[in-house]
Amino acid sequence: MLVEFGFVRATTWDGRVFTFTPSLGRIASLGAPHEIVSLYCALHGPHAEKEAAYVLACLCDQEDPTEAVGWHDDEGKHPGLIPPDEQVILARHLMGHGIVGKAKPDSGKGDGQFSDTFEASVYIAAARVHLGLSSADAEALSMTEFQQMLEMKY
Repeated sequence: MLVEFGFVRATTWDGRVFTFTPSLGRIASLGAPHEIVSLYCALHGPHAEKEAAYVLACLCDQEDPTEAVGWHDDEGKHPGLIPPDEQVILARHLMGHGIVGKAKPDSGKGDGQFSDTFEASVYIAAARVHLGLSSADAEALSMTEFQQMLEMKY
Protein backbone atom coordinates (compact mmCIF):
# COMPACT_ATOMS: atom_id res chain seq x y z
CA MET A 1 0.00 0.00 0.00
CA LEU A 2 1.64 3.20 -1.17
CA VAL A 3 0.55 6.46 0.40
CA GLU A 4 2.34 8.26 -2.45
CA PHE A 5 -0.32 6.86 -4.80
CA GLY A 6 -3.13 7.92 -2.47
CA PHE A 7 -3.86 4.69 -0.63
CA VAL A 8 -4.69 5.09 3.07
CA ARG A 9 -4.71 2.74 6.04
CA ALA A 10 -6.31 3.85 9.32
CA THR A 11 -5.69 1.84 12.49
CA THR A 12 -7.97 2.24 15.52
CA TRP A 13 -6.75 2.36 19.10
CA ASP A 14 -7.66 -1.32 19.51
CA GLY A 15 -5.81 -2.46 16.39
CA ARG A 16 -8.61 -2.68 13.81
CA VAL A 17 -7.49 -1.63 10.36
CA PHE A 18 -9.51 0.14 7.67
CA THR A 19 -8.02 0.63 4.22
CA PHE A 20 -9.16 3.07 1.56
CA THR A 21 -8.38 2.77 -2.15
CA PRO A 22 -8.75 5.74 -4.55
CA SER A 23 -8.67 3.53 -7.65
CA LEU A 24 -10.30 4.65 -10.88
CA GLY A 25 -12.89 1.89 -10.53
CA ARG A 26 -13.80 2.91 -6.99
CA ILE A 27 -13.92 6.60 -7.90
CA ALA A 28 -16.36 5.73 -10.69
CA SER A 29 -18.64 4.12 -8.07
CA LEU A 30 -19.13 7.51 -6.40
CA GLY A 31 -21.61 8.57 -9.07
CA ALA A 32 -22.01 9.93 -12.57
CA PRO A 33 -19.04 11.87 -14.00
CA HIS A 34 -20.53 15.28 -13.07
CA GLU A 35 -21.49 14.00 -9.59
CA ILE A 36 -17.89 12.97 -8.92
CA VAL A 37 -16.67 16.51 -9.58
CA SER A 38 -19.51 18.00 -7.51
CA LEU A 39 -18.61 15.67 -4.66
CA TYR A 40 -14.96 16.70 -4.85
CA CYS A 41 -16.01 20.36 -4.69
CA ALA A 42 -18.38 19.67 -1.78
CA LEU A 43 -15.46 18.33 0.27
CA HIS A 44 -14.32 21.94 0.47
CA GLY A 45 -17.73 23.36 1.42
CA PRO A 46 -19.97 23.68 4.48
CA HIS A 47 -21.23 20.07 4.39
CA ALA A 48 -17.80 18.51 3.92
CA GLU A 49 -18.20 16.11 6.86
CA LYS A 50 -21.29 14.46 5.38
CA GLU A 51 -19.69 14.18 1.94
CA ALA A 52 -16.45 12.85 3.43
CA ALA A 53 -18.27 10.00 5.17
CA TYR A 54 -19.85 9.02 1.84
CA VAL A 55 -16.50 9.12 0.01
CA LEU A 56 -14.80 7.03 2.69
CA ALA A 57 -17.66 4.52 2.74
CA CYS A 58 -17.39 4.05 -1.04
CA LEU A 59 -13.60 3.85 -1.11
CA CYS A 60 -13.21 1.59 1.95
CA ASP A 61 -11.88 -1.90 1.26
CA GLN A 62 -13.85 -3.41 4.14
CA GLU A 63 -17.35 -4.61 3.39
CA ASP A 64 -18.96 -2.58 6.21
CA PRO A 65 -17.22 0.76 6.86
CA THR A 66 -19.93 2.15 9.17
CA GLU A 67 -17.87 1.47 12.28
CA ALA A 68 -15.12 3.71 10.90
CA VAL A 69 -17.19 6.51 9.34
CA GLY A 70 -20.45 6.39 11.29
CA TRP A 71 -24.01 6.37 9.97
CA HIS A 72 -27.34 8.20 10.07
CA ASP A 73 -30.70 6.68 10.97
CA ASP A 74 -34.05 7.78 12.41
CA GLU A 75 -32.39 8.36 15.79
CA GLY A 76 -29.82 10.74 14.34
CA LYS A 77 -26.12 10.63 13.56
CA HIS A 78 -23.92 7.93 15.04
CA PRO A 79 -20.26 8.95 14.89
CA GLY A 80 -17.64 6.53 13.66
CA LEU A 81 -14.21 5.78 15.06
CA ILE A 82 -12.58 8.29 12.70
CA PRO A 83 -13.38 11.86 13.86
CA PRO A 84 -15.35 13.90 11.27
CA ASP A 85 -12.58 16.47 10.71
CA GLU A 86 -10.10 13.68 10.01
CA GLN A 87 -12.60 12.06 7.64
CA VAL A 88 -12.61 15.28 5.61
CA ILE A 89 -8.81 15.28 5.42
CA LEU A 90 -8.74 11.62 4.34
CA ALA A 91 -11.52 12.09 1.77
CA ARG A 92 -9.77 15.12 0.24
CA HIS A 93 -6.52 13.12 0.05
CA LEU A 94 -8.25 10.15 -1.59
CA MET A 95 -10.17 12.26 -4.10
CA GLY A 96 -7.07 14.28 -4.96
CA HIS A 97 -5.15 11.13 -5.81
CA GLY A 98 -8.18 9.46 -7.37
CA ILE A 99 -9.33 12.13 -9.82
CA VAL A 100 -6.67 14.84 -10.03
CA GLY A 101 -3.49 12.85 -9.52
CA LYS A 102 -0.37 14.09 -7.82
CA ALA A 103 2.48 12.33 -9.58
CA LYS A 104 4.31 15.59 -10.29
CA PRO A 105 2.48 18.34 -8.39
CA ASP A 106 5.03 21.01 -9.28
CA SER A 107 5.51 20.17 -12.95
CA GLY A 108 3.14 22.91 -14.16
CA LYS A 109 2.30 20.85 -17.27
CA GLY A 110 -1.48 20.95 -16.87
CA ASP A 111 -3.53 23.58 -18.63
CA GLY A 112 -5.32 24.44 -15.38
CA GLN A 113 -8.77 24.31 -16.96
CA PHE A 114 -11.76 23.26 -14.88
CA SER A 115 -13.83 20.29 -15.98
CA ASP A 116 -17.23 19.55 -14.49
CA THR A 117 -16.97 15.82 -15.25
CA PHE A 118 -14.57 12.99 -14.48
CA GLU A 119 -14.77 10.08 -16.93
CA ALA A 120 -12.97 7.24 -15.13
CA SER A 121 -13.65 4.95 -18.09
CA VAL A 122 -11.44 7.10 -20.34
CA TYR A 123 -8.46 6.71 -18.00
CA ILE A 124 -9.12 2.99 -17.55
CA ALA A 125 -9.14 2.55 -21.32
CA ALA A 126 -5.96 4.62 -21.68
CA ALA A 127 -4.20 2.46 -19.07
CA ARG A 128 -5.25 -0.65 -20.96
CA VAL A 129 -4.10 0.67 -24.34
CA HIS A 130 -0.91 2.53 -23.38
CA LEU A 131 0.26 0.37 -20.48
CA GLY A 132 -1.05 -3.00 -21.62
CA LEU A 133 -3.02 -3.60 -18.42
CA SER A 134 -6.05 -5.81 -17.97
CA SER A 135 -9.37 -4.14 -17.17
CA ALA A 136 -9.10 -5.15 -13.51
CA ASP A 137 -5.53 -3.86 -13.20
CA ALA A 138 -6.41 -0.59 -14.93
CA GLU A 139 -9.43 -0.07 -12.64
CA ALA A 140 -7.21 -0.64 -9.60
CA LEU A 141 -4.92 2.30 -10.44
CA SER A 142 -5.21 5.65 -8.70
CA MET A 143 -4.84 8.69 -10.96
CA THR A 144 -1.46 9.43 -9.37
CA GLU A 145 -0.28 5.90 -10.13
CA PHE A 146 -1.58 6.15 -13.70
CA GLN A 147 0.19 9.47 -14.30
CA GLN A 148 3.47 8.20 -12.93
CA MET A 149 3.35 5.02 -15.03
CA LEU A 150 2.60 7.01 -18.20
CA GLU A 151 5.44 9.40 -17.47
CA MET A 152 7.85 6.50 -16.98
CA LYS A 153 6.78 4.88 -20.25
CA TYR A 154 6.99 8.04 -22.35
